[in-house]
Amino acid sequence: MKNLEFDIVKESLPGEKFSQLFQSNWSAYKAWYLDEGEQARPTYMECIQALQEHMPELYPVYRQILRAVEADDLQSRFLSLYQPPPFYSGCSQLIYTKETPLLIRNYDFPPLLCEGVIFSSQWLKKVIAMTDCSWGALDGINEDGLAISLAYGGRLAQGDGFGVTLVLRYILETCKVVDEAVEVLKRIPIHLDYNIAILDRLGGHANVEVAPGHDTRVTTARVSTNHQADLESLSLPDSKIRMAALEEVLGTDISASAAVAHFLQPPLYRSHKVYQSGTLYTSVYSPESGTASYLWPHQRLDLSFENFNETQLQIFYE
Repeated sequence: MKNLEFDIVKESLPGEKFSQLFQSNWSAYKAWYLDEGEQARPTYMECIQALQEHMPELYPVYRQILRAVEADDLQSRFLSLYQPPPFYSGCSQLIYTKETPLLIRNYDFPPLLCEGVIFSSQWLKKVIAMTDCSWGALDGINEDGLAISLAYGGRLAQGDGFGVTLVLRYILETCKVVDEAVEVLKRIPIHLDYNIAILDRLGGHANVEVAPGHDTRVTTARVSTNHQADLESLSLPDSKIRMAALEEVLGTDISASAAVAHFLQPPLYRSHKVYQSGTLYTSVYSPESGTASYLWPHQRLDLSFENFNETQLQIFYE
């Protein structure tokens, strides 16, 4: 049986809590970052120049983080998330609009490779996010009611650019509505294929397909998994099966709770007995109420900016 401990942490600015989390995960991230050899990673100057060019508003936060963790050269380069090694995951996403707009997603990944940190912060905006690479975001919501999540896009192709989770963090820290987030995704280079689901408090929504070497594709599609419509991909074998299941949910007059329940059952829920990248959690973001919920088959955690209690959860996967 596999397990993952989730840490629910609140800290307004990068400080002691952030530093402790970083140090506890650094050895694993160092091994990943150097997997292709240090020469494959950009220099410190290349990293900070890229950050200043593409995400200048986030650069002062980056400097705060470096001070908080007393980062050396290698750690500083890693934390820029510029030109990192590749990483691939599963994931299924649904933008639900019938009762109250919700962004619902499953994150599929090996437990040993996930931080399992839900972090509430106030760097440029108030944000609740499931973190990655210490300050990136796998999914999250900000105080303006903008919610966002990602799914691997399917190809093995790599390009020049940032790890997508830092771009999602940047969007949560600087954007209010979907149109602003879309413009960010059009201008910032991302190094792998991704399908990115976005929903805002006004009900605006988009599915954005980013792929190195191709124009960013923006649609109003409300479902996405691990392939892209216009590209030949090596997507996960069950990607189209999960897409069909999502489209079936979309095509029925279903309640919000029933829609969420589908994510806790196959084929959307991927068993760890069957898949190396099984489902680690289901997240549900409500822009109208500004809430974030995280679900597992036998457990649920409800959070908000007003009610965010620090705790730990031990989740066991079958």
